[in-house]
Amino acid sequence: MTSTTKHKIAFVIFDCDGVLVDSEPIANRVFMEALNRAGVAITLSELFANYVGLSLEQGLARINQNYGVLLGNDFLVDYKVARDAALAEEIKPIAGVTDVISQLSLPYCVASNSEASKVEKMLSLTGLLAYFEGRIFSAADLGKPKPAPDVYLKIAAQFGVNPAACLVIEDTTTGVRAGVAAGMKVIGYAATTSAQALTEAGAFQVFKTMPEIQQSIIQLSAGTQSISERDGVL
Repeated sequence: MTSTTKHKIAFVIFDCDGVLVDSEPIANRVFMEALNRAGVAITLSELFANYVGLSLEQGLARINQNYGVLLGNDFLVDYKVARDAALAEEIKPIAGVTDVISQLSLPYCVASNSEASKVEKMLSLTGLLAYFEGRIFSAADLGKPKPAPDVYLKIAAQFGVNPAACLVIEDTTTGVRAGVAAGMKVIGYAATTSAQALTEAGAFQVFKTMPEIQQSIIQLSAGTQSISERDGVL
């Protein structure tokens, strides 16, 4: 059964990597190079297809499972040093996202699978930190990384907002599934993940540009946009 209902959102939650900052290509390139040096023959396309959106710990666990290679603390330390150096030199905000944030009339925050310290550093490097100071939430630091919904539910509880009134902006299937599991509406940003994959993960809308997302937020905040529901699930 399919019906169409108007919904009004009251809170917006942004993912960080790939939604606020263009860190995904940089971090994954450095990760691939580190893995190759450690004897793991993996390509950048394989990383984007199977690892983007995971926390670092989740990614390493999957590497161990798929390649039989257990990477220790020395690998982590060396990778993080190389990653942070590359990010400091190359990272930029996602095109158009500053306009989305600066013109947003609703309360908002950022929820990432990265450590809060890394998120803060990336936002600082891209000039976005002033928008998110005091509103940075880390699923990794919480110990329940996406696709677990815990970080999203924590945000809803802390800000006293119904999860159903929250809108999540995500660019990976891992993040989309987390938002859906929390009972929130999710818009997919199809920059590094296909629109089809994001839709199949549960995103009710998928866009390729930030101006499109901005327009959708405006309509949803005003309650003028209809959302199709199937069997009561957005």
